[in-house]
Amino acid sequence: MEALRGRGAPPAKDTLFALGELTQVFTGALLALLVDQGKARLDMPLSEVIPRPLLPDEAAGRITLEQLATHTSGMPHLPPNLETGAQNPEDPFGHYNAGLFGDFLRSYHPEWPPPRRHAESLIGMGVLGHALSRRAGVNYGHALRDLLFRPLSMLDTSLRPTDEQAPRLAVGHTAKGMPVPAWTFPAIPGAGAAYSTAPDLLRFLDANLGQGDASVVRALRIPQEPRVTAGPRHAGLGWNVTQVRGQPVVWRSSVMGGYTGFLGFAVAANAGVVLLADHGWSFFAALRGRVPLEAPGLSLLFQLLPPK
Repeated sequence: MEALRGRGAPPAKDTLFALGELTQVFTGALLALLVDQGKARLDMPLSEVIPRPLLPDEAAGRITLEQLATHTSGMPHLPPNLETGAQNPEDPFGHYNAGLFGDFLRSYHPEWPPPRRHAESLIGMGVLGHALSRRAGVNYGHALRDLLFRPLSMLDTSLRPTDEQAPRLAVGHTAKGMPVPAWTFPAIPGAGAAYSTAPDLLRFLDANLGQGDASVVRALRIPQEPRVTAGPRHAGLGWNVTQVRGQPVVWRSSVMGGYTGFLGFAVAANAGVVLLADHGWSFFAALRGRVPLEAPGLSLLFQLLPPK
């Protein structure tokens, strides 16, 4: 951001950024990969994945993997017990450990049965990541590494920067330029824990456009499909889908802590856009609900679409 303001050099192409909610497109992709391999179903209820002692409520057990991925499960945006225990305002999920996550699952009683109207749920995506790790037989990060990142040569994408990557991590900032640490998600990584670089994300978009490992490309078509109404757009598995001149534009934006980001692609244009920034949103952008990079990202994709 400072480079754009003429106050510094542009970041190196291998600069690492915290992705925040952009992580959720990887969670949707992991669901699709496991479906493609026959290890999961979109209509698979949580009762078939999470043991009854951990998720005892029958209505909660009827929530499906697809409902979690499309934010129609009815789960709250944040876990009700997020403020339990020692907290760090600069890393609000950092203290949310496996014990607190288990407490949430054991005490969760939906007020209404699923499905519900689309409503973004960080804890819902966290539950989905947990469920998918059970179906994969390994933890969430290893499942992404083995099934998605390595096949696409996304070698700079992970849930925790290595010692080699750490010096390349862009420091996040508030809108006023104050440095802030990246948020961490020890118990619910599927909601927002990933780190990546622009080149790796472009490889991911290439695969969504049909280029790359054939088995991954085949599976990645599943999350792109519009499945439920989400206000003026539709939701796929982790993605948003907007119709423009009769063509789908598939995208996701994020603002979390000191980072903002945008990912999107349009098959009709054979084009994708990656925008990453090391600054969070301003008070006025937050007040208006405007994610800073969302409008320019969509504008670029709209311009690349062929005329109707």
